[in-house]
Amino acid sequence: MASPVVEKLGQIITKQTAASPDHARALLMAAYSWVNLAGRFPRPRNVRAATERVNGGIAGTIVDSFRHPENAVMVNIFMPCEILHAMELTPMFPEGISAYVANTACDEVFVETSESHDIAETFCSYHKLMIGVAETGIMPRPLMIANTTLACDANQLSFPRLAKFYDVPHYVIDVPPTADEDAVVYVADQLRELTALLEDATHRSLDPEALRATMANSRRTIQAYQRSLALRGKVSLDTTMTSELCAMISTHIMLGRSEALRFMEDVLAVTERARGTERSDKVRLFWIHTLPNWQESMRDIFDAGPECELVGTDIAAESIDLPDPDHPFESMARRLVYGEMNGRAKERLAFALEQAKNADADGVVVFCHWGCKQTLGISQLAKQYFEQNGLPTLVLDGDGCDSRNVADGQMVTRVNAFIEQLKALRA
Repeated sequence: MASPVVEKLGQIITKQTAASPDHARALLMAAYSWVNLAGRFPRPRNVRAATERVNGGIAGTIVDSFRHPENAVMVNIFMPCEILHAMELTPMFPEGISAYVANTACDEVFVETSESHDIAETFCSYHKLMIGVAETGIMPRPLMIANTTLACDANQLSFPRLAKFYDVPHYVIDVPPTADEDAVVYVADQLRELTALLEDATHRSLDPEALRATMANSRRTIQAYQRSLALRGKVSLDTTMTSELCAMISTHIMLGRSEALRFMEDVLAVTERARGTERSDKVRLFWIHTLPNWQESMRDIFDAGPECELVGTDIAAESIDLPDPDHPFESMARRLVYGEMNGRAKERLAFALEQAKNADADGVVVFCHWGCKQTLGISQLAKQYFEQNGLPTLVLDGDGCDSRNVADGQMVTRVNAFIEQLKALRA
């Protein structure tokens, strides 16, 4: 359960959603404005403080998108957003909005609204929740919707549905499954076409120098992240599920923004300082897919517990080739085409194995988020593959944002048993 204050806020928002969507929206904006403000407080340079800062920046994008929807573009997490950042447009994305709503303890009213509007119970909860936030009138009409075909098949229903609901333009970046330079040219041309559509919609031009500066920020962010990953296997860090989610968002939606750059530079600084200290004997776990950071029982184990340490997640690092500020469109296209979420599952797993080994992980958790057919589909293949390569693996069913789909006690039992198994293997 969430804290009593958050539970009470969630109850009020739930009641107001039907009675007064404008009031419910104002309450959500007030809550996320506080998260944004709290992230600006002076803090020491450690991983949790860095997480609070970037988490505040992410909350600020949600507030901005609700306050000025005429400057907001609804996107999926794999959409390169440097174009938006350079044009001073705000990304509005289901993976962020749904996670924040779940952490505000008011998710049920939105997923139940979606299901009452003919969205299947088995549909991805992130997208289902976002549809509910939109169709209750909480989420205002954005300027435009743009998404990639990459990785998530829920895109193919949710974004067209919301484009029709809002009556706004919708553009889809088609990412070929074959990773080659022809595909890069094809995707880069689509990104240029999307830019032209945004220029028409906003009646302003993309400043090439602003885009170049944004891409330079992206490059510095990725450089810092690469350096910290290279050291990760040698150190212990006080990570949390939220810090891993923030890393994921910083290398995707927020890439190019100053908040993402500072987060990665702070994490690198903490990692470099940790080289001079003794590494903890906690069990080291590498995580596959998204994380249920709203779930207190999982936070008790992975955030505050003395038994284990999260040492990385596959999506955060799935596409971290250095961006080229002099060739921004090709660079963004290459991120999509050559990223590990594009193509065959075996390539994604091989990349995840490399990351887990580099982080000196003791085991892997494959998180089967409700409704994600890709991760559910590869879960047994992943378990077999990792264990054949020396990494015990737990396939854990759960949900990143819908509390109704969680067998809390069963999850706790299975995770604790897995940690005990890994401790025994060390002995």
